[in-house]
Parts: sequence; C-alpha cells; structure tokens
Amino acid sequence: MAVRRIVAIVLPQLACELVKQRGPVSPSGKAPLAVIIGGDEERRAALAAGAEREPQAPAAVIDVVDDEARRYGVRPGQKVVEAAALVAHLAIHRVTFAEIDAALGRVAEVALGLGATAAIQLGEQGGPRAGATRSGASRASRAGERAASEARSPWGDGPYDTVWLDITGASHLVGGEEALLDELGERVAALGHRARLAIADGPRLAQALARFGAPDGGRGADALIAPPGKGAQAIGPLPVQALPVEREVASFLVRLGVLRVEDLARLPRAQVAARLGPRTTEVMELLAGRDPVPLLPFEVPRLIEEEVLFDEPVENAESLLFVLRGMTSRIASRLSARGEACGRLNVAIAYDRSIARLRLGDREDDAALLLEDEERGPSLRFHVDMPVPLSDAGDLLRPIKAKLERIELAAPAVGVHLIASRIARARQVQLDLSRDRSVDPDSLPALLAELSAEIGAERVGVLEIADAHRPEARSRLGPVADEAATARSSAAARARAVAERAAAEQGAGAEGAEQPAPEPARLLAQPIPLGRVGRGAIVAVDRHLYAIERLSFVMRIDAVEWWTPTPASRDYARAWLVSGAPSGRAPRLGELRPSRDGASASSCGEAWIYVDRATGEAFLQGWCE
Repeated sequence: MAVRRIVAIVLPQLACELVKQRGPVSPSGKAPLAVIIGGDEERRAALAAGAEREPQAPAAVIDVVDDEARRYGVRPGQKVVEAAALVAHLAIHRVTFAEIDAALGRVAEVALGLGATAAIQLGEQGGPRAGATRSGASRASRAGERAASEARSPWGDGPYDTVWLDITGASHLVGGEEALLDELGERVAALGHRARLAIADGPRLAQALARFGAPDGGRGADALIAPPGKGAQAIGPLPVQALPVEREVASFLVRLGVLRVEDLARLPRAQVAARLGPRTTEVMELLAGRDPVPLLPFEVPRLIEEEVLFDEPVENAESLLFVLRGMTSRIASRLSARGEACGRLNVAIAYDRSIARLRLGDREDDAALLLEDEERGPSLRFHVDMPVPLSDAGDLLRPIKAKLERIELAAPAVGVHLIASRIARARQVQLDLSRDRSVDPDSLPALLAELSAEIGAERVGVLEIADAHRPEARSRLGPVADEAATARSSAAARARAVAERAAAEQGAGAEGAEQPAPEPARLLAQPIPLGRVGRGAIVAVDRHLYAIERLSFVMRIDAVEWWTPTPASRDYARAWLVSGAPSGRAPRLGELRPSRDGASASSCGEAWIYVDRATGEAFLQGWCE
C-alpha cells in the first residue's frame, strides 16, 4: 500500500498580497502595510455607501503585517491605535473572509493539476467535521463557528493561509517530489503569491514543516520534504508552537525549557498528556509521526470569477487596466490548470453609488451599460466574446482593453467583477519538430477577439458561399466557428467544389451543354442607379459620363424570393462603358478601373449591370475583369 503523501502550500503574506493586487496601498506606494481580516458585510456596505475609505476602529486588532511594517516593530495581535503610535504612516487595510476563501480556492484549483485531491479545510480524524461547510463554499457566513474554533485552539480553521494537495502516487508523473514542488511553486507564483511548500505523511505534519521549518539549502528557497515514515523526525527540530496546542500551553512549555518538539517527545507520555489540554490525542499522534486527518475535497466551480474591491475609488481606465491585468493573469492560470479555455468574459465595474446617481440621474442613454444591482449598486457592465476560446493572459486582456478604452466612466469605480463563461476544452497543439519556428495557433483568434471588441462582433467573421440566385447574396459574413466545425465545413466545401468541377468538366464535353454564367469580379456595396439603358445610351457614374458601347445579355431571374415583400425579377448583362479614348487610340479592356467608392477612374471598362423588370430601370452592381 502506498504511503500517504500530502503537500502543504502555506501563503504567509496572502492578505497583504490581496491588498497590493488592488493597487498602491498608499499615495506614495511605499508605506508599511497592516491588514485586518474579517468584516465582510461592513466593508462592502461602507464602500457601496460611497465612503472613500472604510474607517478602521482604533480597537480593531491587526492580523497580518508585511515585512516593512515588521521592521518598524508592528506585530500581529496589536491594536490599530498601538500600531499607529509606532508608525505614523502605517497603511491599514481590511481583507474580507470571502476574499481569503476565493484566493485559497484559486490556489487549490491551480494545484489540482498536479494531484488527486486539493483542500482548503481539514476534517476530523473520524471523518469530516460535523457541520463543516462544503468545500469550495464561502466560510464568511460562519464567523461564529470560526471564532469558537479559534478560541479553542490557535490552529482551528485559522489562520486561513494553507492549501493541501494529496499527491499520493502522483509525484513520479512530473519527475519526483522535488520537481513537483518546483512546478507547484511556479504555478502559485503566477497567481501573485509567495508560498512555502512542504511534503509529509499528513496535512498537519506538512503544514508545520511549511510554517516553521528551515528550508534545506539544496532545494528551493521555501521547500521542505519529509521522507516517508519520518514525519516525527522531520518535525523534531521545530518549535513547540508548531503543534496544535493553545498559546497558553505553548508559553508554559517554553518557560519550562521545552523549546522544541523533540524535547516534548522525550518527556513521559502521562505527564505530557496532563498538560496539553483538549488536543492531547492529536498532539500525541503527531509526536509519533502519525497524521490521519482527512482532507475535505475542494469542489472546482464551473464558472471562473475574480472580484476586486477598492479601498479608494478609481476614476481612470489606466488603473482599472492594471487591476484587470492581474485578474486575467489569474484566470489564465486557472484555465491552464484545468486544460480549458474561455469563450466570453463578462465585466462588471461597480460605481460609487452616490456619485453615480448624482451624475446620471434619470438619464436613459446609458441604459445599455448602466445597471442597478441590489448588492453592488449601479455598475457598468459589458461582455467580450472570443471567436475561438482562448486561455492566454495577454489574449484575454487585449479585447477588454480595446473595449474599455472606448468607454467613459460615469462615476468613480469601487470594484471590478470579472466572470469567465463559455468554458470549453483548450486546443492541444502538437509539437512541430520539423521547423525551427513554431506558429502560434492563437494569434489569429486573439486578433479577431480584439477586432470584435473594437468594431463590433457583427463586422468580424468568415466569408461563406451561400446558395442564392442573386449575385450579391451568394456570399455572406458568418461567425468564426471553432476549429472542429471549421474543419468539417472546409472538408464539405472542398468536396462540393470537387463535385461541381467534375460536373462542369463532364458537361463541357457534351455537345450543346449550357455554360455557367460569368460572374463579376467585384460587387458594389450599394448599386448605382443608371436609369434606362441601351446601346449608345449615356449614363452618369460618380460625376462622369459614359457611353454604353455594347450590351451582352447574361441571365434572367424571375420572382426570386417571392415570399418576401420585395421579390426580384431582373435581367443581368455585361456593359462596355466608354468615355473617350486617351491619346486618340481605341480604348482597351481594363482601362476603366473602379475607384474606392465603386466609380470609374479611367476611360473604359466592362461593368456588371441589371435591369429591374418591374420598373425598367438599370443599376450598376459591379465590375468585370
């Protein structure tokens, strides 16, 4: 039976990193940072009410500090008023539990590409914890249960910075456990997080190693691996704070001189059990190197969502693009781990409620973009469709940038919500070893997505051949289909073309076979009225007069599309237009060249015209070669 192997991904600066992803933490951008975790409803209500920044209560307790604030002496557990007395320019922000849960879920989703099960919560040794939230669901609504858990033990559910991954029997697929940690570290770094990684025989053993272990100089800077069956020896040099004991118990053991886990393991079991409190069984199991705690599997959401709330309103598109760049990068990392791609991006930019209502009032001209939401208030909403599902971060950002640069914000933005929908399987491109340079298969789809955002999706597509009698209706602009559908349609078109060519060749050999009607080389967007025409008639085209030297009948169509209000009955002909020979010589075919607007620019040429049989009026519809 394979030994259980668990990876612990500890994100010690997760809350600070989430704040920095919103933008500069202060006007100078270099102030030390302290973060308060919690207050989901209070923070959202304050920002929705139009407050420039959420006020921080002086009695609030700081949960996380960055390295700069730590150098000034600010520590987690201090009150806001105490920290402000130490550092006058300390930036204090709040991160909600919902944001923490979402960030841990993103890491778990990325990690799932390297293991069988990922988790952001643990169960009890006898099974999942009673009343535990379903994995993947937000824990923000269970603040009371979380507070009780923290009061019982400093471990409990907190400090909400760890993702576990079960890699039992999977590490050899990427070259071993060391290679797996390297790959996992790169994936987490792509999300913008600094992680400490460790592998052990259980989740709590791996978490203790990741949090308190000194990295081995021969491996990555923040990676540790406990050999199978050696969990007790691996956590032996760690401080006693690495065990799931209450702070008072850990402080008591330190005063007795029991500084490390191995010191505690050497003491008599009965005396140790009397001092460890309600978690004696768990601690004694860890001291013996056993960690049977199960993982609560994380359920990957079908839709990929990213949301950022600003502490200070944003009034320009450049700042929004900075935030959207990070959001699309995280979406691309999650899509890559899934092996999927995105076909549509839905963007919602939440406005400052009071300023938006003051500026817009009852205006209806922005109704297509401005929507009222009970939770987020007024917001600017639009979507970007990808002609082909894409998964690269740059390709996802380009159409959003093109769309956002043409939109003017009606009020300062207090948040951005991005949803990747129409999830499809990503295309797998086979490596081409016959060429030194490989062709990017997503370069054209990315360009089409950007053009669709700039000029409209209805103006971008693929020219298709349609079955119609009228020449102007024989081609149409169709939507860009996926690769499989395009391949099927291309194969069908090639087969149809081969069949038509064979039939034409066979018919050409038959005596008296009807030849296909000639086709114009270029059709005009709008036919030009010529009036009544005949041989020798004078017609005006783009302020120039031409004489019709001769007419050649081509074909007749009767009552085409008779079921419509305007059925077509036309006679088509090729007309030779002459406006005088240059230098006294006879005109030659092709000297009359159409200009940009469809009119002629020289002396003569062959035109494609039709006569409406109902009115007798002729129209110039195109040019022939």
